[in-house]
Amino acid sequence: MLALYVTIWLALLLFVAGETGRSVARRTRPSAWAWWVFTLGLVLALVHTALAFDVVHHWVHADAVLATARQTDAVFGVAVGWGVYVNYLFYGVWAADAAWWRRSPDVWMRPALVTTILRGFYLLIIVNAAVIFAAGPRRILGILMVSWLVRIWAFSSRRSPASPHRR
Repeated sequence: MLALYVTIWLALLLFVAGETGRSVARRTRPSAWAWWVFTLGLVLALVHTALAFDVVHHWVHADAVLATARQTDAVFGVAVGWGVYVNYLFYGVWAADAAWWRRSPDVWMRPALVTTILRGFYLLIIVNAAVIFAAGPRRILGILMVSWLVRIWAFSSRRSPASPHRR
């Protein structure tokens, strides 16, 4: 079970580190390490999901949906299991973002509206995963990660319109 926690928390920390490298870059191209860290985070998140399906759910998708419904019921009082599908969407968006970034490293910053929507989606998922559904020290780590993301994203949004990152 420890591997389940370690893989997802490392994945989220790598996501945050990658976003930091991407968001605070003041050059046309963010540091090369940022993309690798961001993408390694995705790989670890996928490993986490595979481990969860193997160790916890024994490759029974309905069990994962039911377990998610139980957790949602415990936190919100509503038993819905569609959070599993939201996780799949999160991984798909993360992969598409990494691919876009890799394909166009010189113009990695998308139009402002797309960036805002992506960041809002990422924030929604990470707040739920790392703060609302976390407990104890993990919740504190989640709050710190979310606070850092909000800070670096706010910093990158304050760049002047003449910045090479704006299109």
